Amino acid sequence: MFTKIAELGLPSYRLKQAEKFYYEEFGSDFSKLTTWPKDLRDKLVQEFGAGLFSETKRLVSKKKDTVKWLLQRTADGQKIETVLMMHKDGRNTVCVSCMVGCPVNCSFCATGKMGFGGNLSADEIVEQVLWAARYLKEQGEGQTVSNVVYMGMGEPMLNLKNVEESIVIFKDKMGMSERRLTVSTSGYVPQFKKFIDHGFRTRMAISLHASNQELRAKLMPVAKIYSLDVLMDALDEYTSITNKRISYEYVMLRGVNDSEENAKELGLLLRNRLAHVNLIPYNAIAEEGFERSGKNKIQAFCDVLERNRIHHSVRVTMGDDVNAACGQLADRENTKNSARKITI
Repeated sequence: MFTKIAELGLPSYRLKQAEKFYYEEFGSDFSKLTTWPKDLRDKLVQEFGAGLFSETKRLVSKKKDTVKWLLQRTADGQKIETVLMMHKDGRNTVCVSCMVGCPVNCSFCATGKMGFGGNLSADEIVEQVLWAARYLKEQGEGQTVSNVVYMGMGEPMLNLKNVEESIVIFKDKMGMSERRLTVSTSGYVPQFKKFIDHGFRTRMAISLHASNQELRAKLMPVAKIYSLDVLMDALDEYTSITNKRISYEYVMLRGVNDSEENAKELGLLLRNRLAHVNLIPYNAIAEEGFERSGKNKIQAFCDVLERNRIHHSVRVTMGDDVNAACGQLADRENTKNSARKITI
């Protein structure tokens, strides 16, 4: 967006005024950019007044700790999801999408069932955080976004250019340090290595979901291309450079990956590595027959990890009453407007 504003040929101080209004004050209506004269404001409104998104739905959890937006892209009318999670410790985390749908097609994931509808631009990724920041500002409690996680719809490593550009904006324009940013990947190793080579040092979350290569390949097509051994080697390289702990996301599927043997394998895989396992209670989707592991099964899994001294936690489910599974809401809405799913 601001590349296009710069093309208007205005003095640099005008661009800085617009950036402050947008990135720091969370303004969205450029007619209220009072540091600009009216004629320039009118020109800006004419060019960008429609915004990048419009709000189709807003769902607020009963506990008021989670807000989920269904946002419609101005560019093509497709819909994405953005989630704001307000934690008891004061953190406000925005889960952003980087794609419409997802091409990875993990067997248990609702977003993957949508197919792939295109990459989001860096501005569209950032706008999701600004959307949540405006909501927090409206609440009048002096809070703002503290953390961003690239764990919504899409695979960040397959939209690397725009993801990297959005990280730069978060850092340079919004003053967020990389320790406040978490980027996930299902295991696209060459792109992840580029991310490292480009100097990015965010927190990393790996969609693991299996304790061995054979099971992972059944659940996640990417594992057939980049094996678990290859992925772990790349992650070891990242840890050696950054000395940062890596989060391993592990969705608990009843009778599939939740046995004590699976837990033992996971313990062996992560032993002597800087690792934290995030065990995720599964949100069922209609297209697949997977079920959520029971509480006793999850506890037994935790006990094995504890004996193996693997740092772990069970994700606290927030906003179950607002379509908890990523992609479910957008899938229904996008399907209404399309006779077929887009695939690559």
